[in-house]
Amino acid sequence: MAHGKETPRQKMIGMMYLVLTALLALNVAAEVLNAFSLIDNSLRKTTANTVIKNDKIYTDFESAMQTNKARTEKWKKVADEVKIKTSELVSFVDSLKFLIVRTAEANPKADPNNIVKKDDINVPGQIMVTEKVNGKERGEILKEKIEGYKNFLIGKVDDKKKYVELINNFNSALNTDPVIGQEKNKVPWVESNFEHLPMAGVIALMSKMQADFRNAESDMLGYLYKQIDEGSFKFNKLEAVVSSPTNYVLMNQPYKAEVFLAACDTTAIPTIKLDGGSDLPVEGSKGIYTGGTGAPGDKTWGGVIEIKSPATGEILKFPFKSTYTVGQASLVVSPTKMNVFYIGVDNPVDVSVPGVPPGNVTPFITGGGSITRSGNSWVVRVKEIGKVSVGANAKLEGQNKNMGSKEFRVKKVPDPIAKVGGRQGGAVQKNWLAAQTGVSAVLDNFDFDLQFKVIGFNVSCVLKGGFLEDARSTGATFTAQQLQLIRQVASGKKVYIEDVQAKGPDGTVRDLGSIAFKVQ
Repeated sequence: MAHGKETPRQKMIGMMYLVLTALLALNVAAEVLNAFSLIDNSLRKTTANTVIKNDKIYTDFESAMQTNKARTEKWKKVADEVKIKTSELVSFVDSLKFLIVRTAEANPKADPNNIVKKDDINVPGQIMVTEKVNGKERGEILKEKIEGYKNFLIGKVDDKKKYVELINNFNSALNTDPVIGQEKNKVPWVESNFEHLPMAGVIALMSKMQADFRNAESDMLGYLYKQIDEGSFKFNKLEAVVSSPTNYVLMNQPYKAEVFLAACDTTAIPTIKLDGGSDLPVEGSKGIYTGGTGAPGDKTWGGVIEIKSPATGEILKFPFKSTYTVGQASLVVSPTKMNVFYIGVDNPVDVSVPGVPPGNVTPFITGGGSITRSGNSWVVRVKEIGKVSVGANAKLEGQNKNMGSKEFRVKKVPDPIAKVGGRQGGAVQKNWLAAQTGVSAVLDNFDFDLQFKVIGFNVSCVLKGGFLEDARSTGATFTAQQLQLIRQVASGKKVYIEDVQAKGPDGTVRDLGSIAFKVQ
């Protein structure tokens, strides 16, 4: 039935199609008609999951545009075309589903997802085969659209010999060739899918088509995203970078710097030429530069990095320029976490003066707070939002000299995020939600390892009869009453976790708002 290697998802849908075809050959009993509805429901869920996966790839294209527009723009434009054409084709099949069901049931509000006349074998053929629109059968129009979509996808594959398996997948999933009938005669695609078949089976077949469209879209997106890096450097941005341990050195001390391409490919060795014509020695893919420091003042140097493009063989050139300063010893204060201090926590900092032994450096803080020794570093504790300054005295030639100070902002620890089982809401299974222990307060993307303790929250939901019921916990875990409410929520309804409060290491109580889960 298929050509080439199929993914597990494609195999599953193919198996569903075989089961559906076999059921169509049986006498159309009520159990069989119900089976069609079950298969249709499963296909629609599979399609919905594929849409979520495809949306993630479209988001990846948006991110790639931000980091490498030149390489991404061409392929993102094709991806946008794929998205539009796939959605148009899926919507067209949806419109046919509604037309068939509403005609058969004589009800303008009838829903293909809740068919009443499942055994109707006349209307599908009437709508898709007998009736014509602008001189064409609707089934034939659908067939032409599918073939056009298939040809569009195949036409966007540049190297068809290299991606023959992808081409075979499109030809298989979007095949509209005649099928072999019971008497080994060829039955046209339109008649085999829509004529003399019960409506429940026809709707399921059309859902299978929509699943095939979304799978083909997924395969095409995977191909397009892969092309961003095909034949290019294995990084997003080419930029000349000069890296040095410090741009400020003492007199008579050597200045060293590394010159390299950011995120460089170690298999592509560049040539680095300094202004004046001399070449830098290259180790791996990095040039090593040593500058003079015999006199104080600003020093400027630069050159050009040359590297061959793997795509075209062209020699690409990237000019660079840098400066460093040779001067007297001065204060260096480097926070080891970030450029702020947080209230109520230990803020580690390194305080040093170049050329002065650590034992001869004594730091101090002004503006409110304390600084104490912690191993080879120092810890700052602050109490109020605002600013503080950290400075140091250095013992030089037997005398203590003030080396200056540096100002830092003081902020409170940010509010954590309320989560249940690592989630911030959305659609979940009731059993999953009822199996969770409670609510946690999580500090996302925060450099300090701090713990917030949830001290209370409400659970509320609408139960049968339309009554709103709620229950409160005075800790982080669900109470028995809250779990009972969750278990009683009907499918499609929401569970609200509100008024979440958490206590931080600084003793403050934070209001974390609310989150909502939709029970499936």
